[in-house]
Amino acid sequence: MIFLHRLRLLFSAALALGTAAAFAQSIPAPAANVVPLAPLEVSAASPAPAPVAVTSIPLDALPVGEISIAGFAAQAPNFFVANNGNRSFTDIFSLRGLTNTPIFGTPAVTLYLDGLPLGSGFTFPSELKGFASGDLYRGPGQNTTFGRAGPAGVLQFTTPAAAPAGTTTGEVRASYGNFNARDAAATVNSTAANGQGDLLVVADLAARDGYITNTLLHRDIDTQDGLSALARLRYRPATNTELTLLFTGLRARDGVQPLVPIGGPLYTVSRSAEGESDLDAYNTALTAAVLTPAGRLSSTTSYTDWALGPYSNLLQLSPGFSLGDRLTQTQRNWNEELKLTGDAKTAVQWSVGAFFSDGRTDSNVTRLAFNVFPTEASDAITDQRSWAAYGEATFHLGDAFTLTPGLRGETNHQTFERTETVPAPGRIDLSSTSGALLPKLAASYTLSPQSTLFASISTGYKPGGFSSFTGNPAFVPFRPEHTIAYEAGATQSTADHRLTGTVRAFWYDISNYQIERSFTATDYFVANAPHARSRGAELELTWKPFAGLMITGGLGYTDVTLLRFTAPVSGTNFDGNRAPYVPLYTASLRAEYHHESGWFGGVEITSTGRTNYTEDQSPTFSQRSYTLLDARIGYGTGRWRVSVYGNNLANAGYYSSITPGVGQITPGAPRTFGVQATLKF
Repeated sequence: MIFLHRLRLLFSAALALGTAAAFAQSIPAPAANVVPLAPLEVSAASPAPAPVAVTSIPLDALPVGEISIAGFAAQAPNFFVANNGNRSFTDIFSLRGLTNTPIFGTPAVTLYLDGLPLGSGFTFPSELKGFASGDLYRGPGQNTTFGRAGPAGVLQFTTPAAAPAGTTTGEVRASYGNFNARDAAATVNSTAANGQGDLLVVADLAARDGYITNTLLHRDIDTQDGLSALARLRYRPATNTELTLLFTGLRARDGVQPLVPIGGPLYTVSRSAEGESDLDAYNTALTAAVLTPAGRLSSTTSYTDWALGPYSNLLQLSPGFSLGDRLTQTQRNWNEELKLTGDAKTAVQWSVGAFFSDGRTDSNVTRLAFNVFPTEASDAITDQRSWAAYGEATFHLGDAFTLTPGLRGETNHQTFERTETVPAPGRIDLSSTSGALLPKLAASYTLSPQSTLFASISTGYKPGGFSSFTGNPAFVPFRPEHTIAYEAGATQSTADHRLTGTVRAFWYDISNYQIERSFTATDYFVANAPHARSRGAELELTWKPFAGLMITGGLGYTDVTLLRFTAPVSGTNFDGNRAPYVPLYTASLRAEYHHESGWFGGVEITSTGRTNYTEDQSPTFSQRSYTLLDARIGYGTGRWRVSVYGNNLANAGYYSSITPGVGQITPGAPRTFGVQATLKF
C-alpha cells in the first residue's frame, strides 16, 4: 500500500510537471524574422584532444536494473567497482590499479554530473537515474581539463539533450521483477517556442525486497526503498548567454547493509537483531556561461549535501561473539569552478580554469560488543579546502600531428579533530597542507583517416588526509599519493567504419600508494606503500556487421604491484605482492539487435578476474574470477515498448566485495528477472 501511495504521488507530480511544461510551451512563437535561440556553440566540457582516452557508454545500453556505476564499470575495461551494497558507502572504485579510499581521503576517480562535481567516493550516486550517457576519461592527464580531478581519471555523466524548440516530450516507465522489485519513473522534457528556455524533470521510485534472509528473525534484511529526482532548467536571455540550474536528490530508506560471514551461505544469516541504512543526498549547481570574443567563459557554483544515518548493523564475527555498529556520517561541499574554453574551430584548441572547494566531513561511531556493551565511541570532523589552476592547449603541427602540453597546480589544506569517550577519553587535533605541480604532454599522429597513433606522459596527485576510525595517533595521518603515467596506443577503423578498435598500454609509477582497510581488529585507517607500480593494457572494439546489429567488446589487464610495503602493525614485508581491490582482468562482450519491425534484443557477458582484498593475497579474502550473463528481449513501436529481462541468468555465486577486518562479504545479486514497459508522449 505504501508503494501504491507513492506511485500515485509520482504520477501526480509528473502530471503537474507536464502542465508546467505545457505552460512553457505556450510562450508565443517568435516573429518570422527572429531565429530561435540555440545552446552556445562551444562545448561546456573540455574532452581530451582525441577520443582515444575516453570510453563513452549510453546508459540505456546497460542491463535493466543495473543502471549504476558498477554496471557502467562492467563495460569499461580496467574499471571496477567493489560494491558493498549500501548506496556507494564503503564502495571501492579502481581504474588501472589506482583506487579510491572508500571512507577517508579524496577519490582517485572523480565524478561529474554535467558540470556538477561531487565529493568523496562514498557520496557518489550508486544508481544513475535521469542521466543519458557516461564518459570515462582515463588517466591523470585529465586533470588539466577538469577542476576536480583524480589521478586515475574522471567519470562524467550527462543529462539528455533538450527537446526541440516549441515541443514537450516525456516518458513514463515501469518495471516489475522477482524479489518484488518495482520501479516507476516519469520524465518531462520541454523547450519554449522561442528556444529561450528548456526544462527537464525526472522522478523515480524504486524498491525491492532483500536478497538475504535472517532465518532467526524470519525476514529479508537488505531491502531497498528509494525516491530520486533530477531537474535541469536552462535560460538563454541572449544568443551568447546561458544560465543552467541543475538539481539532484535522493531519499533512501533501506534495510541493513548486506554483509554475511565469509565462508558461510551467501543469502542467509542467523542474527538476533538487524539494522538500517537511511540516506539523504542533495546536489545543486548554477552555471552562468557567456560566449566572448576570447571563447566560452563559464562559472559554476555548486553545493553537495550527503547524510548517512541512522546506520546500524550487527555482525557475527565468531560463534558466540557479535559486534554492533552505529554510525552517522555527513559530507558537505561548496565548490566554485571558473573556466574559459577557446573556440574549437580555431587552429589552437585551449582551455584554462580555476577551482575552489570548501568541505566538511562529520562522523559519529559507536561499536557495541553483543550489541550492548560499548567498545568504542568517537566523533570526528575533517575540514578541507582545495585550490587548483589548470589549463592545456592543442597545437596542430601539420595535417597529421598534434601536440598537447598541459599544467595543473593544486593545494590542499585540512584540519582534523577527533574526540573519543570509549574506551578512554582522548582528543586528537591535526592539520596538514600539501600541493603539487602537475605537467603533462600528449601527442597524436594520424596515419590515415582510419588510423591514429597516440602517446602521453602525465602526472597525478591525490592529497593525504586523516583516518577517523582509529584512536591511535600514529595511524591517523596518511601522506599524499603521486603518480607518473606513461601511455601509448592506437585506434583503427575500417573504411566503412563498421569495425572500430582501440588498444592502449600504460605504465604508472606510484609513490605513497594509499591503502585503506582494517590492519588490526579495532583500527581502520589508510596506510601508505612507499612505492608501487601499475602496468597493463586495454582493448575496445565496436562492430556493426549489418543494419540493426551492434557488437561491442572490451578487455582490460592490470598488474599492480607493491614494490615496497611493510604492514604498519605486524611489520610483515609484502614487497612484490599485488595491491588489493584491483582485478587481474575485466572483460565484456555485448550484442544488441533492433529489427525494423520493432523487435529488439540483447545479450551481455562480463567477466572479472581474481581480486585480492588484502595485501597478503590470502585466498580467504580473495574473490575468484567469475562470469555473469544478462539478456533482454522486447518489442516496441511508435510511443511504447515492452521488454523482458534477466540478469545473472546462470545464477553465479560470487562476492561483490569483501570486508576483511570483520570477516564479512557482500554477496553479488542472484538471478533476477522481470518485465519493463515504456510509454512516450
